Amino acid sequence: MVAPGQRRAAWVQGDGSMTVEWEQRFLDAYAGCGVVSRAARSAGISPSAVYQRKERDTDFAAAMELALDEATDSLEEEARRRAVEGVPEPVYYQGEQVGTVQKYSDSLLALLLKGRRKMIFSDRTELTGADGAPVQIDSSKRAARIASLLALAKSRKAEQEIEDLL
Repeated sequence: MVAPGQRRAAWVQGDGSMTVEWEQRFLDAYAGCGVVSRAARSAGISPSAVYQRKERDTDFAAAMELALDEATDSLEEEARRRAVEGVPEPVYYQGEQVGTVQKYSDSLLALLLKGRRKMIFSDRTELTGADGAPVQIDSSKRAARIASLLALAKSRKAEQEIEDLL
C-alpha cells in the first residue's frame, strides 16, 4: 500500500500549487471517505462542480482516482482487521455488561479471499480454450450433443410417465 502522504503528493502540481483552491481540500476529504458528495460538502463546493472539473481536467480526474484508491485501501484495512483481529463485543448478564468477547467476521474474510484469490475462492468459474482463447465448439459436435440431451430428456420423461401410471 502507498502511504497517504505519497499519494497526496501526486495531487499537487509540480510547483506545489493547486490550480483551483478547493481541489486539495476536496481530495483530502475524498481520500478519507470515498464519497464525492460528502467530500465536496467538506470542501465547500457542490458535487456537480467536482464532476465538471473531473470532466475538463485529466490531472484532476487522475488525482480523484488516487484519492479513491486511498479511501478503498482504508476500507480494505478495516475489513481485514474485523475479519482477522476481530472486534470486541460486550457480553451482558441480567442487564449488566460483564465482559467482552472477540467477534470475527467470516463473511468479510470470504470477501477478501474472493477479491485476492479469484482463481481459488471465486463463486464463478470461467471456461476458456487453449491459451485463454474462447472455447471452440464444432457445430456438428454441438448438434450431436443437443440431440443426445434431448433423447435423454425424452426417455426420462417417458419413464416418469410410466411410474405415474403405476
